[in-house]
Amino acid sequence: MLLTCPTCRSGLQVPDGTTAMVRCPACKTVFSPAAGLAPPEPEPEDEEPKRRKRREDEDDDDEKPRKKKSARDDTETSDAVAETENRDFEPGYFDEKPKTKRRRSPDDDDSLTPAERAALKAAFARGAIGCKLILLSLALYMLALTLIIIFWFHTAFTEPNPAYIIGAGAIGLINWIVGAIGVGLCLSGPVAPGHWRFGIAAAVATALHLILLAVLAGQGRETSPGREADPTGPAVKWGLLPTRLDAVTFYLTLIIYQDEDIIPKGEMRLSIVVGVLEMMRNVLILMLISSLARAAGDEDLAHRCTRGAGFACFGPGTLALCMLLFSVAIIETNAQTGTFAKIIFTTVRMGTYAILLGTLFPGLMAVRETADACDEPFQSSLPKL
Repeated sequence: MLLTCPTCRSGLQVPDGTTAMVRCPACKTVFSPAAGLAPPEPEPEDEEPKRRKRREDEDDDDEKPRKKKSARDDTETSDAVAETENRDFEPGYFDEKPKTKRRRSPDDDDSLTPAERAALKAAFARGAIGCKLILLSLALYMLALTLIIIFWFHTAFTEPNPAYIIGAGAIGLINWIVGAIGVGLCLSGPVAPGHWRFGIAAAVATALHLILLAVLAGQGRETSPGREADPTGPAVKWGLLPTRLDAVTFYLTLIIYQDEDIIPKGEMRLSIVVGVLEMMRNVLILMLISSLARAAGDEDLAHRCTRGAGFACFGPGTLALCMLLFSVAIIETNAQTGTFAKIIFTTVRMGTYAILLGTLFPGLMAVRETADACDEPFQSSLPKL
């Protein structure tokens, strides 16, 4: 609809049917659409005196004192004008606004048949249960490490108590069983890039870790906190079950100081292999969880799972370097004997398990959020209100 400004005679285009007040973009005059529709009246040549008279009257009106507007009136007027400008003059105001692109949930995807939709929801349900079992497994893992830390702290003041080690070993065994079931359920969850590769690799690493751990516990000859607590009792075998990541921290020391007796070399080789498999299992499980997060539509959560896997392998590697520096200080200063050396060794071992526990925490939080994401997939891609 074409309107004509009654003041400056400028033409302006507004949507058809507009009833609100409009403002002329040239002279800023606010007028109604009805006033703009009236055709301009022709001005005869002999009306020049009347126009001059009318102009003089308008100048007299301008010179009269005007009533001072309140701040409230100015605010209401500016709001009304802003509303009119946004509605009638804002470019593209009446155009359809672009819709936010997001991945569709199984319930919203019309391309899926009811059977496919039900199968996808069931896959997400299995993935959510698997993530919760892995979450429980990591919590038990950290509890077992906490019991070992308490054991070393208790050992610094009194005689070693094997009950801590037996309890940590029993919890470690439950941790492995629950984690293996969780891996199986996650493997049967929704498919995403890397799902099968990481899932099958995690299952193989879990199985190999179990086989070698069973051989290690059956022999009962490797060095562990259980041997410190009870050299000939059942704590020796139970002490091998919570974790063997502590043995991985000694591999650099074993390579460099092969002729020193600071570490019993013959009783640590198989433990190092088992510890490496344990670290690989943790990393691959977290990468499998990252695939589930990606399948649920949360790319940022998938990256957090990947960072959790990085912490799981970065921690033992850093501790191996720190343990090497500690061994260099002990061996080169010939401080391997005495009460002070025993206190230092106890403190270092306790700190090693504490750091290993801390490296599992980012993965624990990422698994917890992935379980929530599988319960309600694609929620992260919804528009934020």
